[in-house]
Amino acid sequence: MPPFFRILLACLAITGAGLTIRALWTGVAYGRNWTPYSRDAQPGMFGFLTFGNLVGIFICLWLAAGYTLEDFLAPVGLSGLFR
Repeated sequence: MPPFFRILLACLAITGAGLTIRALWTGVAYGRNWTPYSRDAQPGMFGFLTFGNLVGIFICLWLAAGYTLEDFLAPVGLSGLFR
């Protein structure tokens, strides 16, 4: 992968980390169309969005480090999807 795309993925992971930290700090996670989900009023959706952010951050960092998506899915047996 070209270095430009690796830098772009790292910046995307940093932005996602900032949004996740803000969500954990304030107790409000923003979903599609900036719909707010409160930690107190809607804990299920808040947890789902926060977990989704963490997974996205991990995937972006994995790809930015130079690994492939096939390597990422190999431990769970899904690397055959890319063959």
